[in-house]
Amino acid sequence: MLQQRSGWLTILPSGRWFLHVPRQALTPNNPRQLIAHLGPFDCKKRLHLGKPKPKPGRIRTRINCKTVDNTLKIGPLIGILTVGDGPTFLGNRDHFKDLSLSGKKLGALVYVFTPQGINWEKKHVRGYLYDDQQNQWLETVLPFPHVVYNRVPSRQAERRSDVKRALDQIEDLQNVTLFNRCFFDKHTLFRMLSSHAEVAPFLPETKKLDTFAHFRTFCNKHRFVYLKPVRGRAGQGIMRVELNKNGWFLQRLQEKRAISRRFSSLYAVWKHVKLHMRKQGYIMQQGIHRALYLGKPFDVRVLVQKNGKGEWCVTGIGIRRAGSQNITTHVPRGGSIHPLSTVLNALFQEDAAAVETKIKETSLTIARALNEEIKALAEMSMDLGLTAEGQLWFFEANAKPEKFDEPSIRRSSLSNLIRYAQYVSRLPGGKGKAAGSRS
Repeated sequence: MLQQRSGWLTILPSGRWFLHVPRQALTPNNPRQLIAHLGPFDCKKRLHLGKPKPKPGRIRTRINCKTVDNTLKIGPLIGILTVGDGPTFLGNRDHFKDLSLSGKKLGALVYVFTPQGINWEKKHVRGYLYDDQQNQWLETVLPFPHVVYNRVPSRQAERRSDVKRALDQIEDLQNVTLFNRCFFDKHTLFRMLSSHAEVAPFLPETKKLDTFAHFRTFCNKHRFVYLKPVRGRAGQGIMRVELNKNGWFLQRLQEKRAISRRFSSLYAVWKHVKLHMRKQGYIMQQGIHRALYLGKPFDVRVLVQKNGKGEWCVTGIGIRRAGSQNITTHVPRGGSIHPLSTVLNALFQEDAAAVETKIKETSLTIARALNEEIKALAEMSMDLGLTAEGQLWFFEANAKPEKFDEPSIRRSSLSNLIRYAQYVSRLPGGKGKAAGSRS
């Protein structure tokens, strides 16, 4: 027999856990102290029934629990994986705090841990719980999580031997789900997506930037080209090459503005490009003349996530408009944020609703195709281009989305992460294992 309830869990600095639940959640035969099964490896912990007084250093959080044959299971436990030395762990701490608070509302225990904090033999971790009363992170030993949310903050850190080893071992664990194994590689991403007939019409031609001969052929064909780092993020390292009546122009980002130079030949452009590539891998991408809003081009930024049913959904869509004298739409580099409905209504009038529907359907098509190639994806953001004629183009996707500035999208994104974790862990609030996830 299964009884499912929501209770309150209090974790003391000593490591003792108190569970306060409605008495009807327990069977008559339960003793005052009972053994709970925590995490995917049934870490057994004695829970002291009761409601201890709040004190500094005590974490109190809502938790979902269920009894099955006199066994109490609580969770899910969601571990945010990052890097760093002890309490000075790296990553977007505001994002971690928000996710912890969202877990508290929805009955999941969320904590942060690092590869160095994993005890593989005992299957537990030294993690960090957020105390919203004291606005601080408290260190304690915790059971291994049901779900590991990979938020290692940089590609460089993700390539470290200890991080790679930890991710490989986590991926091989039974009953543990790893969300988003690694950052996307732009060249690999387009190569994979180009094999899907339903996605190919949305892909601008994209090639690896390797030799001058290939560069010359590509630029002569398109005459408007973007050069992007294969492993770049937030617009870093992007260059734009375009031919006009005065010759070849190159723009590249320098801090928050674009630096422009004119060249008499493509070979001169190539020498300048090679100088600024700094041995990074680059792709060449066909330039798309996007629609303009208030005189500037814009990207359609879409957040897609799996929800509590294990299905891809569009969490939210926002417009990112390029700033003055800039070649990207990233807000930290001068871009601005605009509501989707405002922009679509201004550009497409009575066709605005149809364009919005097309954006959502295209985003889900791309997400599903990519998930066929890369398993265990839980979320991604993507940038789409929209022309004045309403044609959509896919530019790139990010496996570790930054937080959206729009409050409604932000709230929904946190909720989806928790609900999907409940789903894949088969714990209260969830309904089963998602296709494409490890079990």
